[in-house]
Amino acid sequence: MRDLSQIVVATDLSEHAKWPIVRGATLAGRHGGQLHLMHAIPQFSLKDLSESYRPYGIVLANRPHWVDAARAQMHALATIASERFGIAIEEHAKFGSAVPEIESITRKLPADLLVVGTHGRGFPRDLLLGSTVSALMDRTVCPLLISKTESDDPYRSVLVGIDFSNSCRSALEFASFLAPDAAVAALYAVENDVDSIFHAPRSSYEKDPDALRGAQRELDNFVDEAAAQHPVERIADWGNAAQTLLTHARSSDADLIVVGKHHSNWKGVSFGDISKRVVKDATCDVLIVP
Repeated sequence: MRDLSQIVVATDLSEHAKWPIVRGATLAGRHGGQLHLMHAIPQFSLKDLSESYRPYGIVLANRPHWVDAARAQMHALATIASERFGIAIEEHAKFGSAVPEIESITRKLPADLLVVGTHGRGFPRDLLLGSTVSALMDRTVCPLLISKTESDDPYRSVLVGIDFSNSCRSALEFASFLAPDAAVAALYAVENDVDSIFHAPRSSYEKDPDALRGAQRELDNFVDEAAAQHPVERIADWGNAAQTLLTHARSSDADLIVVGKHHSNWKGVSFGDISKRVVKDATCDVLIVP
């Protein structure tokens, strides 16, 4: 039975910090969950920081108490979200590296959902942000929602990537739970090793319609078993898995892409690599489900 009683939003306090907070607060309000807002305060010495690094809107030379400023800015964000969405928000300011601190709080609660953003500004944030999200995708034990847009609207169109693994069953289930009123589509990309590595054009494989029909039957059976109580569109198409997901997401105006997380290889390519490319290139939110 799925639950969203504990939602963690990890913020870097950048100019786009409100994006994941808005999404997390929206979900907490709709699902009756407790929202936790956390920020990892880096343990840098001021002498190690460039004058160009002003993550908290302060000049380091004039205000050395940047830790207090970080806590104050996080509290201001929490207050705005609490008043806007009518929910209580628990604040957590932790000293240390972002990934271990985020992982620690999600395990301790334990969290039912972790929400993060993908935008940051300033050095060294630009250098670290991508690796932080990538590491969380590998290490988090709860579903990870990567917020790429600012919206408090419920998800309307959800696209789930399918590779017939157990994690994809969980992905279908969680997508229907997270967005119960959305149109949900399950997509399986028919590819082989050559297609995965070299992104071969569709025309190379469209000469074998039996393969596509077989994939469609397999997808239909999988969805029937994994999401029997929810209407799900089933799409089997030729192409590289990540690119096909991105293409269909754009053409269907999807506002959420969902992929399962596991460590086995799919057609010679790690599905983790596929999900990381989707996160990098998607223009909508992305949900990674263990």
